[in-house]
Amino acid sequence: MPNPPPPPWRGGSFCTTMSTLQSLSGDRIAEQATERHEPSWLVHKRLEAFAALQRLPLPESRYTKIRGLDLNAFDLDKQNPKGAPMSEFATEREAVHVQIDSKVLTTQVPEPVRHKGIIFCDLATAVREYPDLVRQYLFGLVSPQEDKMTALVGALARTGIFIYIPKETVLEEPLRLVYLLDEPSVAALTHQLIVVEAGSSVTVLEEAYAKHPHGVGPHLHGAITEIYLGDGAQMKFGALQNWNEETFSFVRRRAHVGRDAKLHWTIGWLGGRLTMSHVESRLIGPGAEMEDIQVLFGRHKQHFDLTSALHNMAPHVKGEIHMKAVMKDQSRSVMYGFIKVDPVAQQSNSYQLAQALLLNDGAHCDAIPGLEIEANDVRATHGASIGPIDEEQIFYLQSRGLDREQAKRTIVEGFLTPTLEQIPIAGVRERFHAFVEQKWNE
Repeated sequence: MPNPPPPPWRGGSFCTTMSTLQSLSGDRIAEQATERHEPSWLVHKRLEAFAALQRLPLPESRYTKIRGLDLNAFDLDKQNPKGAPMSEFATEREAVHVQIDSKVLTTQVPEPVRHKGIIFCDLATAVREYPDLVRQYLFGLVSPQEDKMTALVGALARTGIFIYIPKETVLEEPLRLVYLLDEPSVAALTHQLIVVEAGSSVTVLEEAYAKHPHGVGPHLHGAITEIYLGDGAQMKFGALQNWNEETFSFVRRRAHVGRDAKLHWTIGWLGGRLTMSHVESRLIGPGAEMEDIQVLFGRHKQHFDLTSALHNMAPHVKGEIHMKAVMKDQSRSVMYGFIKVDPVAQQSNSYQLAQALLLNDGAHCDAIPGLEIEANDVRATHGASIGPIDEEQIFYLQSRGLDREQAKRTIVEGFLTPTLEQIPIAGVRERFHAFVEQKWNE
């Protein structure tokens, strides 16, 4: 496996004023929004979200109880004003958006990207410069009233990204989104809005790192991603999450996939104390296709609660969900795969598979498939397998000259490789391999 790339960061200084959830009010949120010159419609959305925040529970499930998280312990205003040199994150030729905690460091747009008419800017800038376009899509797929964390993001997130790809535009190089958690006891909240018009093609790569890999205190991360794919559009969305193990992360991603459009999700999970993720793909146009590949490696006492939902809302659509986990030490994971087929979605084809390899007795995984089918001419199947590492395989590899640890690594690599080879973004494949190797050695 290749060595992991050095994480791109250096520190900065921070303000000392602390604003907690407990100290906030609707009046204060409206005042802050006005200071940022946000339009009235967005202020109204924030106040609705804040009202929901007061009444909604944390997004727990039957298999995941949130322990050790006090939302009032996190500073909601603390930012990093200095950041780090741009050269640590990308070359001058790359399109990249960099955010440190809740502060946008920069959004770099090379001239070839700008020349195509692509909009690639932080969300606050987009609200000011493209208000009608943003208003048309923002919160159209993810409501801030779905749970307490989406409400928190809706009410308070000041940073994020807006990507707009005009019709019939093909972008070969990926747009990179880099997120870094640095200062402890800070809430990093972000909203990503991506619109790909008809006939266009783009790759977006999201990278999430921690400046302090072994932690210096708790972090809170909350994110919403909304993706709109027009008819015939194609998008590859890759994400690699490697927070430290003191991070609580809550992520909700939802996509609207039009006629004959194709969406590829590729997500690698490695970090976090508690990670709760919900990915949903809505195939709304005939001929739409989706593939969701999620791979995770858990160790120590990490807990992952991952959902991939496919909603077939038109005929002749196709979707596949592949979730694969390797669990080590006392780590826990829950993998939900859910397929819903509307009555109109005749002749649709759906498949989901969840697999987990447990490296020792303390590790645990639950794989929970679900089907809700209301059409009578469809194909919808699922599979799941969870089991310990095969002692006979270990014995065989040891007989070929490997020690026990080398044998286990070889088996894990063989378990992951078929899924990783399906990942359409080479950078995600390589980095995931490298980070697994790094974590195994620590």
